[in-house]
Amino acid sequence: MKRLNIFFVGLIFLLAGISCDTAKNPYHSPKSITKAFSESLYTGHFDEAKKYVTPESVPVINFFQHAFPPEKFEGCDHITLDEITVKQLTDSTALCKCIVHLCNGKTGNESTNVLKRDGKWYVSLRQAKEGERQLTIDN
Repeated sequence: MKRLNIFFVGLIFLLAGISCDTAKNPYHSPKSITKAFSESLYTGHFDEAKKYVTPESVPVINFFQHAFPPEKFEGCDHITLDEITVKQLTDSTALCKCIVHLCNGKTGNESTNVLKRDGKWYVSLRQAKEGERQLTIDN
């Protein structure tokens, strides 16, 4: 009985460790990297957003960083994403779609390309084709 109790206590600690690691590591799935990236981008945390994109996408984030000064994001520390769906295109590419609720009360539909490199998922902001990485805001 004592061994069984030790086993369950160990199992609980193992599961707690895994769940904490998953929360800190958004690179494990297309859905989690999309969520982490969008939350960083739309709250003006551009340096954080750069961590979640492919190296080829960093210049796009740099452009956003210069185009949208920090005062544009004052009071905007949280956005919400709803109905995140993932369409796995290949083993290393996926398209994530979601509804974004912005700080200013507006809502938009977003499509995000994600790529898997070295076992981790990253957002790709390559030149968008029709329907890709476009945010349309409803009034």
